[in-house]
Amino acid sequence: MSVIGAWLVCHTAQAQYFCTNQGAELSYVTYDEAGQSVTNETVTVTNVRKQDGKTWAMYFTKIVNNKATNNTSYTLYNWNYDGGKSVCEEDLMYGPYIASDSDPVKYNETVRQALLEDKKFKGDNSFTLKDNAKAGESIPDYSYSYLNGVLKNEITISGAAYMGEEQVGTTAGQFDCLKISYLKRTKVVLKTTTVRVTEWYARGIGLVKSESYDMKGKSAGKVLLVKMTEK
Repeated sequence: MSVIGAWLVCHTAQAQYFCTNQGAELSYVTYDEAGQSVTNETVTVTNVRKQDGKTWAMYFTKIVNNKATNNTSYTLYNWNYDGGKSVCEEDLMYGPYIASDSDPVKYNETVRQALLEDKKFKGDNSFTLKDNAKAGESIPDYSYSYLNGVLKNEITISGAAYMGEEQVGTTAGQFDCLKISYLKRTKVVLKTTTVRVTEWYARGIGLVKSESYDMKGKSAGKVLLVKMTEK
């Protein structure tokens, strides 16, 4: 099967909002408020499996900052699908673990739990995308906090809702997407920043596009899926 054909199957035949093609790569570019590229991200789909009646996949993400030295970092996104909803949780402890020059092979749930305690993580940073969600249907609020160095970071997602379906085109192709929108408030000590985020997710792929705006309607950046590759 050709790469295009394989992606077409992944995109149309599967209900979940993430890819289950083991080894596939999704390439993203993040742009700042001025439209300049800031980071290039490569997501590798790994650890695809069926377990506990769910479909699981891990998105291993390499992030290269175009405007910094020591510019490479990593994170993980854990996806699962139970036949009615897709759930994603970013593993906020993986990045700090790798940044400390620890061996990635030794990272496991025991290490993760120890780091969660060390970083004083509280709350829930997972989000859910329902199948057959109706436009205007609300999405539950959620919040979490943790220490970044010595600074407490508090993140709150509120006012989220499904916005229906919309077709999105990027250099990676044309996608029929589920559109959602929410407010993201980030508080670090006494400084609070709030942005309105709109995101588009395609079945069998995941995030295709994200746009952020401040409360005055000024662009705060965007993310685009620019390429897909199968291994």
